[in-house]
Amino acid sequence: MSAEPSLHATHLPAVRARLRALRSEAGYDPGADRFRERVRTVVVIGSSSRGGSSIFAEILRRTPQLLHFRAEINPFFVLGGRAWPESGAGSDALTAAHAADPADMDALSEDLAFDCGTADDTLPDPASVARFAVDLTARLTMQWPETAFALADVRAALVATLATLEAEHGWPPGRFVDAQLFHALFLARMRRVYPAINPYYYDLSRDLVARHDPTAPLPGGPPSPYLVEEPPFVTIVPWRRASAEALAARPVLVKTPSNAYRLPFLQALFPNAEIKLLHLTRNVAASVNGLYDGWRFPGFYSHPVDHPLRIGGYTDAFPTWGERWWKFDLPPGWQDWTDRGLEEVCAFQWRAAHTALLDWLDADPARRDASLRLRFEDVVGAPERQQDVFASLTRWLGIAVDEPLARVLAGALPTVMATETPRRQRWFKRAELLSPILADPASRAIMERLGYAPDPATWI
Repeated sequence: MSAEPSLHATHLPAVRARLRALRSEAGYDPGADRFRERVRTVVVIGSSSRGGSSIFAEILRRTPQLLHFRAEINPFFVLGGRAWPESGAGSDALTAAHAADPADMDALSEDLAFDCGTADDTLPDPASVARFAVDLTARLTMQWPETAFALADVRAALVATLATLEAEHGWPPGRFVDAQLFHALFLARMRRVYPAINPYYYDLSRDLVARHDPTAPLPGGPPSPYLVEEPPFVTIVPWRRASAEALAARPVLVKTPSNAYRLPFLQALFPNAEIKLLHLTRNVAASVNGLYDGWRFPGFYSHPVDHPLRIGGYTDAFPTWGERWWKFDLPPGWQDWTDRGLEEVCAFQWRAAHTALLDWLDADPARRDASLRLRFEDVVGAPERQQDVFASLTRWLGIAVDEPLARVLAGALPTVMATETPRRQRWFKRAELLSPILADPASRAIMERLGYAPDPATWI
């Protein structure tokens, strides 16, 4: 199979140029914060893909005591030439050597500074609406890299959508109430001008999309040959960018499963920061089942690889794109798993991520002392167990269970990037398929290192 031209050589320079022009038009000063030098604490949520990190990060994103990115930071690594294949690493792994070029790191720092901050639920004045229009345009540019979006078009669609939400859906003036409803209406309006947009590629309820944009076509494979952001695309909310004072005082939370292979790079990227690992674990059965569902879900396209895929249960089920598109993280050694069964590939991804995290911790006792390990099973467990988990977490982070955290913990946990309705022991539906994985000594060894009981009946 012949390789497509790399994103870096074709569309990526144009995408970067459009983003720079947008920020210049909006009066954004990318160098004002010296972002990477000012950050003092970086908390990395380390997990495997489909290990529960999206829900966990969404819970923590509610508190302004931490600084956040709107979603995963992979798109900024793509823009900065620090993603496969432009990185030259052969996988998602990055070392300190990948941070050696000051100009590249300054450009990456500017991208991260633009995105770092805290969520807001207000749009109180025209200036805040204008800032949100810039943010929406930037995000659309990363989600649809082959389309050039005009800020004026995005601002007009934003203002009209907010007017509709106030007039027809009861939104109070100046408040931002529901990201899902907003994006369903906003994207439908944007699609009239930019028909390449398809709301079905977003982390939105399909029923919601069908109700507000009934002519939108159902997706059939990746949205583009060139991706900066991996679908399902995120739905963003109004945002307060981090000040220099906040960067010095508050931890910056980073959630991207591929960062399991990038911890040395992150330390070099933030030279003045302590890197603290929040190791979020999930048992092999639930994780592999979630990955299996994700590989067969119309989303999570991450890498258009130049090595033909012959993955049983995936390539044969989706021949149009299943020979080329790898999903989720790309661990070192992935080339040896391109002709295996899908359940084996998923187990390899789970083992590779946790092995990398465990090995990084074991290499330095100080890292272990500064880390915290939590089980996703406890995060979504009984209320009393959940309270214990977040009490430990907030003590470790040095923050309080403030009103936003207490509110989300008292209610239903958010559903983020789900392929099915979450339920306990969903992996039981594939117990027979997964049984060789559960009996595999390699998987058993990782489960033992993570502290899980050997009996699969105890895993949720």
